[in-house]
Amino acid sequence: MPVSSGLQKYFDSQYKKKSKGEMGQKFEDLAWQIDPAFMQSFEAFHDKLLDIVDENPQAEEMVVEEISNLDMKLKNSGRKHDMKKAAAIIRSSENA
Repeated sequence: MPVSSGLQKYFDSQYKKKSKGEMGQKFEDLAWQIDPAFMQSFEAFHDKLLDIVDENPQAEEMVVEEISNLDMKLKNSGRKHDMKKAAAIIRSSENA
């Protein structure tokens, strides 16, 4: 079914924005949370995922979902750590 050129341009821009832009941003958001010693392995992981998406564009949605799940787990882990640190500070200040 043909669509107007304006509508096609919109769909094309959404696809481009969603593909590498969204994944690239997710990787950047995750990168600061990873130990520098692990960074080399992470970069290999990053390159491998981008290769998968380049070779199989239909796998992109699944890859983005998995990255989102990883991001959520890292954020939850960070929150737990922050809560433990805050609890230790409170206990320390109460005992002082």
